[in-house]
Amino acid sequence: EWISNVSHDMKTPLASIRGYAELLNDDQLAYSEQTEYAKIIEKQSLHMQDLLDDLNLTMRLRHQQLPLTLRKVNMVPFIREIVIDTLNTTQFELANIEFNAASENSYHQIDEHFMRRAIMNFLHNALLHNTPDVAVQVLVDENSITISDNGKGIPAEDLEHIFERYYRGTNTEKTTGTGLGTAIARDIIEAHGGTVTIMSEEGKGTSVNIYLQSENPISQNEKF
Repeated sequence: EWISNVSHDMKTPLASIRGYAELLNDDQLAYSEQTEYAKIIEKQSLHMQDLLDDLNLTMRLRHQQLPLTLRKVNMVPFIREIVIDTLNTTQFELANIEFNAASENSYHQIDEHFMRRAIMNFLHNALLHNTPDVAVQVLVDENSITISDNGKGIPAEDLEHIFERYYRGTNTEKTTGTGLGTAIARDIIEAHGGTVTIMSEEGKGTSVNIYLQSENPISQNEKF
């Protein structure tokens, strides 16, 4: 089933690229139409690249072959910067995100690149899969990061499959992306020796709790 989903996701942009490439061969095509079709081909090509990159990453994670470059990082300014960067994007500039920290110091051994990706996935999901007026709270504690919202919540039957690759629940209206993000984010956290739990109730919101070990047992540059 997973391979079938991968094949489907590859065929969809490929069919679009092929179709618009054929249209570009029309000598009677106006310049404005050529430009529009070229942009569509570029967009679909980038989607395929994202899909291939995520496939590669998820397989490396599942086979414990992802090298993490770990260093001691204060998670408070690290997460705060992710929130600020999110609010500075055009897509989320009007988002309601509140950041809080139990203290100003919460040090952990992390790979900043991959940890950033994991946190951004959960944060962006809270914004993308709810109405624009959703309120999101991000809390950094000594050994945990909590991202909660007061949105529409996740149905119980969808919550059971939340970390499955390509699973899109009934409350997911937007089908962009590769369908691998949440699974990759969970795998990144676990590669750091941490855990992720998601609690949700329809009509009341969702809470993602990321727990990181206080003393990470993995040495720098060690391959998983």
